[in-house]
Amino acid sequence: MKYKFIPKTKWHLSALAFGCMRFKNEETAIAAVRKAIELGVNYFDVAPAYGRGTAEAYLGKGIAGLRDKVIVTAKSSPGNGGTELGEYQPERGFGIRTADQVRWQIERSMRILGVDHLDLYQLWSCHSPTVFQGAIMPGGFLDGVLKAKEEGLVDYIGLTTHSPAADIIRYLKESPYEFDMLTIQFNPLNTAQRPVLEYCAERGIGVLAMNPLAGGRLARPAPILRRIAAEAGCASMVEAALRFIIGQSDLLAALNGITYAEHAVQGAAVVEKGPLPPESEEKLVAGLNELYRSIDLQQLCTGCRYCGECPQGILIPEVLELFTNLRIPSLAEEARQGLAEKRAAGLSGYDPAACVACGQCEQKCPNKLPVSQLMAAAAGLAPFAGATS
Repeated sequence: MKYKFIPKTKWHLSALAFGCMRFKNEETAIAAVRKAIELGVNYFDVAPAYGRGTAEAYLGKGIAGLRDKVIVTAKSSPGNGGTELGEYQPERGFGIRTADQVRWQIERSMRILGVDHLDLYQLWSCHSPTVFQGAIMPGGFLDGVLKAKEEGLVDYIGLTTHSPAADIIRYLKESPYEFDMLTIQFNPLNTAQRPVLEYCAERGIGVLAMNPLAGGRLARPAPILRRIAAEAGCASMVEAALRFIIGQSDLLAALNGITYAEHAVQGAAVVEKGPLPPESEEKLVAGLNELYRSIDLQQLCTGCRYCGECPQGILIPEVLELFTNLRIPSLAEEARQGLAEKRAAGLSGYDPAACVACGQCEQKCPNKLPVSQLMAAAAGLAPFAGATS
């Protein structure tokens, strides 16, 4: 495993970081965590809401007896998982507004994880200035975390965000405490946060890349993606994307959602190959840009699912992915066939015309996607006509 040094924390962080949001069950989760540690992965990112509330407990069992080998992070948010302040939901980690509430949240996570302190506690889902301002209010979220840090419950403080670069830099400048770590979106399809990397590098703030596979979009076994990866000298797009991330000098690691032990094995094997050569990186980025040149990258769904369940039963991330692929010539036929197979199987949730523009999902979307507009546009495409609602 390859590691990078973080000046502010003095950690040597593994180039592959473990995101705990995709656990399926206790047995496979524990096996995945232990295999990752065996392979040298030492950074684990978890939240109360992950795994429908089970991830912290699963991670705790996975690291039992191995605490000295891992960096354990936890998090919560004053927000609702989107861009607004949330209602108090301690079991999910949202709407955490006061110092007392965040103290309770920290102690809860420690108890479930089975640890006596957290290496890093993060202001989670800070996706808008509204959420940020809610976090730094006197007597609020940040004051509670700072108090816990003073008492030794938390070693360092981090921030996770999907905000635009300018907003992120403003958060870092305006925060009463200079964050030690930052987690942002970054992948070969989305490099808009480079100004943030430069700003953090000057200050020794460690930065991790979440969504290294663009919300799973780059993990699809599409022939066109395999071709682009091959041109960059990689066996798969997953390999290409991860090696792209670890090749960025100002990024510490790829924070990858890992479900099974074999995912950890695959990720570690890729990291061992090292960064892409400069010419391969250029080919990768150029190929992906050409592929998606007809698509507004700012309107790509990352599949984070913060939008929640649609009242009309629409599978929002799935429909938006189909809508994207139907507009890319190289992927359109595959998308049409996939939609046809879902119809034939009688699967529901694939009719964008069922959208009533209630706006519920748009309020929660951290990427501020105009979901209602996208659904209306998708409904106008012939392949969706007559889809099972």
